[in-house]
Amino acid sequence: MIVGATGPTGLHLARILSGRGWPVRVVSRSPDHLEEVFGDLDVERAVGDATDPESLRSAVAGCDLVVDCIGLPPERMGDHPKTALNLAAAIGKTGARCLLVCSYWSYFPHREEIVNEEHPREGGHDWFRWRREAEDILHEAGAAVAHLPDFFGPEVHTSSVQIALQEALGGGPINAIGDADARREIAYIPEAMGLVADLAARDAAYGEHWAIPGNGAVSPRDLARIAGEHLGRRIKVRTVAPWLLKVLALVVPALKPVVPLAPHYARGVRYDTAKLRGLLGEGAFELTAVEETVATTLAWMADSMAAHPSP
Repeated sequence: MIVGATGPTGLHLARILSGRGWPVRVVSRSPDHLEEVFGDLDVERAVGDATDPESLRSAVAGCDLVVDCIGLPPERMGDHPKTALNLAAAIGKTGARCLLVCSYWSYFPHREEIVNEEHPREGGHDWFRWRREAEDILHEAGAAVAHLPDFFGPEVHTSSVQIALQEALGGGPINAIGDADARREIAYIPEAMGLVADLAARDAAYGEHWAIPGNGAVSPRDLARIAGEHLGRRIKVRTVAPWLLKVLALVVPALKPVVPLAPHYARGVRYDTAKLRGLLGEGAFELTAVEETVATTLAWMADSMAAHPSP
């Protein structure tokens, strides 16, 4: 069962596991949304609400593995520990295994440029603390915890990389926080979730934290160059200092969710995935170059815009 299935991580994971012959149940609060997203896929669709313990217990019934792909909006980040407690209670009654798909936020603030699973998970904004609490609840219940870098690709709508590519496609400059040359690891979501699917099949994965690799480390300037080569025009980069972003958020409310992340996104970061490579083997890590995955993402964006033009 995949809860939070209609988001990009859940959607891609459902398609990958179903394609590998796994029977998959996808769960969301909206039956219409489930039908819209999974109408063409041979999966079981079930309505469930992770904030409602009884609803979640019903959705989990009969499943051997539960994957938490829940990604809550900024105004509901504090609900992550609650949904984790409900999920831990539900799997405790059924004996199902659990795999949590989450971000690297719980490792903020980064102390070094290269981060692995042993990096301290302490300090920072409430958002990071709530993410850690949710991870710890499920980890204590025996879950495998998969940490994804910044991701992008088809069906992604909100991420730092995806927004930058949208800006480039729209003809504007790419907006970057801090240093335009700071390289951060980024992951093409279909391939990242393929590695998560590999992880789900390994007994040794459970009860451990795992850093999922990206397709490369790129800076905003790199991203502008790659997008520009595909689009056939020069893409500029416009940088904003973290302190200035905080000031701008006072008059532009839409910027407020970015403020807690700004100091961390201004720094470069890469992930040491030796632990995962030791489990899956090097053959699992033949990932597509960033240049090709950015081109594929821009093509998907253009097709999506043509199919759903703005009014």
